[in-house]
Amino acid sequence: MLSRRELLVGVAGSLSLSAGCLGEENIAHCSSQGVGSGSQHLRRVAPIEGDEQVALGILVSDQAVTEETYHAIRVRDIDNNLITSIPLSSNRDMSGLDPEDYSIFSSEEGELYAVPLGRPPVHGEYTISLVDSDDDVRATERLQFNCYTDDGTLP
Repeated sequence: MLSRRELLVGVAGSLSLSAGCLGEENIAHCSSQGVGSGSQHLRRVAPIEGDEQVALGILVSDQAVTEETYHAIRVRDIDNNLITSIPLSSNRDMSGLDPEDYSIFSSEEGELYAVPLGRPPVHGEYTISLVDSDDDVRATERLQFNCYTDDGTLP
């Protein structure tokens, strides 16, 4: 049974993750829901739209990028297959994405990374983990999302 704290953290994570692809000209309409760890370092995970495809946006704190405690971000699919691993120390300050350019991330500070997901329609369920150098999980969020073309048609 979940403790009251775990339940509140899960609800807060779900609320923070239940957002769609936001922007001035959307390539897609997205909906998502998730459960977060409540970590201050793995701040937010949400689908974001680009000019031609949807990406998984992952916002981590500046401390997660600069402290040796945090080694990488691991993204796994529903079958626990590793989709990508983003090394934090070797990618420090290399992300050209500004969180303020994406409404879903604009209220928070940190380093924003994007994992391409493809052209809409695209759907998935991912587990995003912040891991240390021993590959021990420090924070985890799970996200389910559905993204459809802006006009609702198939390609």
